[in-house]
Amino acid sequence: MPNKTYAKEWQDIARRNIETAQLLFDVNHYNDVIAIDIHQTVEKSFKAIYAFYGVNVPRTHSLHLLFEYVEQFIDLNDISKSAIIEISDYYQSDRYPGPKYFIPERDEIERNLKLASAIFNRITLHIEK
Repeated sequence: MPNKTYAKEWQDIARRNIETAQLLFDVNHYNDVIAIDIHQTVEKSFKAIYAFYGVNVPRTHSLHLLFEYVEQFIDLNDISKSAIIEISDYYQSDRYPGPKYFIPERDEIERNLKLASAIFNRITLHIEK
């Protein structure tokens, strides 16, 4: 039996992340900060599916791993794995200074903000069926 309540808790947090990312994007805030909220939106939305189906939510930030589970329940064929990997890289690369640190370009942020929003909306619809 689906656990809508637990899944909606995850989606509520993801909603705050996507709204924050959009607000920051609209005022042309730091792209690396927006990237983290994009990553968190996708991660928490994916984890909402685990919660919905009563599966222990894994303690991972790997979007690729989470994506593989979620695509069993939701059609994500139009989303490339390379796009998921690009967003997943934000968490590792943009959180800490060092050799992997980079600031994504605005057009990349815009593209991935749209993708994160689409993923969030698709998962929300699935949970609310």
